[in-house]
Amino acid sequence: MKLVCTADFHIHPWRLESRDGGHDRLMDGLSCLRQSLELARSVRAAWCFLGDFKQPKTLWPQEALTGSHAVLRDFPDVEKVLVAGNHDAEGMGGSGLAPFKDVGRVVEKLEVVDLPGPFAFIAAPWNADPAAVAEANSGVRKLPVFSHGFLAGCMLGPEDVRIAKGTSAGAYGDFPYAVFGDVHRGQWRVPADPAAGRPPTWCPYPTDLEVGMAVTVRRGPWSGEIFYCGDPYAQNWGERGTPKGCLLVDSDSGDVEFCRLSSPGYVLLEIDTVAGLEAFLQRRKEYKEDFVRVVYTGPGSAVVGAAERVGDEFRSYQFVYRRAETGTVRGSLVEVHAGLSTAEIVAGYARARPLPGADPKVVLEAGLR
Repeated sequence: MKLVCTADFHIHPWRLESRDGGHDRLMDGLSCLRQSLELARSVRAAWCFLGDFKQPKTLWPQEALTGSHAVLRDFPDVEKVLVAGNHDAEGMGGSGLAPFKDVGRVVEKLEVVDLPGPFAFIAAPWNADPAAVAEANSGVRKLPVFSHGFLAGCMLGPEDVRIAKGTSAGAYGDFPYAVFGDVHRGQWRVPADPAAGRPPTWCPYPTDLEVGMAVTVRRGPWSGEIFYCGDPYAQNWGERGTPKGCLLVDSDSGDVEFCRLSSPGYVLLEIDTVAGLEAFLQRRKEYKEDFVRVVYTGPGSAVVGAAERVGDEFRSYQFVYRRAETGTVRGSLVEVHAGLSTAEIVAGYARARPLPGADPKVVLEAGLR
C-alpha cells in the first residue's frame, strides 16, 4: 500500500509578500494541493491529509474553500482521507473539513480507517487523547498512526517559538510507524538505540533537493519511526531554509520518499564581499520565483547599486545594506529550539562553550546539577 502524506496547507489568500492582494499566494497553495494529488494518481497511492487545511481557524475564505473543493473534485480516482487539525476548528456544521465529505473521507474523531489493499491505520485528529490512541492500538495487530500534533523534541523553524513543550511520542503507545501534521518543518525521528547509547534523533529532509525530485529518507522494516510531512509550500520568513514537499510512504516495504514540490521559497542571503554580491547577481535567475532578502555587509561599490535595482526580477525582494561590524568575535553556535529538554540545552551549551583544561563530562554533570 502506497500513501502520499501531506499536511498544513493553510490555504488562504495571504497578503504578506503578495503582489495582488493575496490571489497569487492562494494559487501557490492550490498548486501544491494539485501537485500532491497528481503524485498520488501517478503512483496509484491513497492521499492522506493530516490536518490544518484552512486559515484562519474560525472561517473559510470563500475563494480558498471553492478553489480547494474544485481541485479535490478533479481527482475522483484518488482515495482521499482528511484528518482534522487544530485550524480545522469545529463549528455547528462539523469541522472545517466538513465541506469535503463528498470528495473524501473526513476524520473528525479518533477512528480506525480501512482502505482497499487491504490497509488500515489509526486516524487521530488534533484533539484526540494520546492515551486513547494507545488504547485503540493495544491489540496484537499494531497499526500505524496518522495524526496532527506537536511532539516533544521535534525541530522547529528559525522563528517558530512554542511555549508548550509538546506531547511525548511514547504517549501514543506502540506502533510500527507514525506520520504527523502540525509542525511545518519536514523531519523524521529515528528511534532510540539503548545498546549504542543513542537517544531518539530528529533528522531533517535534504535541503538541496531540486523541484520535482524525490529522495528516499529511510527503507526497510519499520521500527517505530515518526515522520512530519511539513507544509508543502513556505508560508512566511520563519520557514526559510527548509525543504517543502510531501511524503510517499510504502507501508509494505518501509520505504519513505520525500518529494519536493514546485513552490516559491523564502531565501535569506547574507553577503559580506563584493565578489559574493557579484556572484548573486550572476545567479539571480535561480531565485526569480522566490521571496528574496539580501543582507550585505561588505564594502561600498557600484555593484551595490546594481543589486538594489534588480527587485522586479523576483516575486518579492528586499536589499539591506549594513556597515560591517569590526572588532567583534562571533562565538560557536548551537541549534536551540523550543522542543529541547533542559538536558539537551545544557549539553548543547557545554559543546559550544568548552572550558579549557576541563573534562567535558565533568562540566556537563555540573551543568545538569
